[in-house]
Order: sequence, then C-alpha cells, then structure tokens
Amino acid sequence: MERRKDKYLSDREIVRIVETYSDMLLRIALNRVRSVPAAEDIVQSVFERLMRRRPIFESREHEKAWLIRTAVNLCLSDLRTQSRHGDLPLDENIAGEFGDDSYEVLDAVQNLPVQDRYAVYLYYYEGYGVKEIGHLLKEPEGTISSRLSRARKKLKALLEGGNHGRQIQQRL
Repeated sequence: MERRKDKYLSDREIVRIVETYSDMLLRIALNRVRSVPAAEDIVQSVFERLMRRRPIFESREHEKAWLIRTAVNLCLSDLRTQSRHGDLPLDENIAGEFGDDSYEVLDAVQNLPVQDRYAVYLYYYEGYGVKEIGHLLKEPEGTISSRLSRARKKLKALLEGGNHGRQIQQRL
C-alpha cells in the first residue's frame, strides 16, 4: 500500500511532538526503569519509531495515546530484559530531578508493582481518568480502579509515619 507524501507527518510536526511530549515520556520511562540513561534511551526509541513510521493521528489525544502506549511497550520490553539480568537499584539522579522532598514518595511509588505504578502515574501525574488508562494499558476499567485502590493502600502504609505520608495521603 503506497501512501502519498501528504499522508505522512512532516518534519515540522515531528519537531513539535518531540518538544511537546519529551518530558512526559521521560517521566513515564523513569517511573519504570529507575535509571535516567535507560529512560532516555526509551524516549529516544519512541521518537525513532515515530520518525520511521510517521503515522497520521486523528487528534492530539490520539497522538499522545500513541506515544504513551509506545513508551509503555518499550518499558515492558525493558522489564523482560531486566528480569533476565537482575533488578537495578533506584538511581539517585531521579530524586534530584524531582526535588529532595519527593525522594521518599518517589521511592515508595517505585516499590509498587509495575502495573500499579503506571496506573498511579497516569492518573495523578498525567491527569488521565480510569477509562482512559484502561484504554491505554488495554485493561478493563475495573482492573484500573482496583490497581489504583491497591496502590493507594500500599503507599499509605509505606508513607504513614513521616511528613511525606501526610502529604501523599492528602493528594490520594
């Protein structure tokens, strides 16, 4: 099937997409891989796929969903590779990027199971609803609601004792 030239994303559109979504994709990848260099590699891979395929998106929401889904898939591939090579400790550079006050919360979120982490990140940091997260992660809404509920309880237990616990409980 041959596509006409005007059916591809232009270079200008690709630059706009990279500038708009780089930070968000880096946060998603950091949420999973716990290493700034590995997260940067994943983001680069997302944009390589975008440049190679040059898809046409129906809307900005479709564009964002495609980028998030691609990043999640690459993170899952990283998970499979990492499970063969052992788990990596939390990279100290991550805490610096989010500020000293965030370290305890970030560490607690990093201790959640992978799918719970994605749900928490997409819900609280990217502002997606349960239905949208279900669509992005290809899971039923009830599963996403359960993951969020379970994650809140785990985070509350992890953070209950300190000042950070009170801050996260107010947000959750």
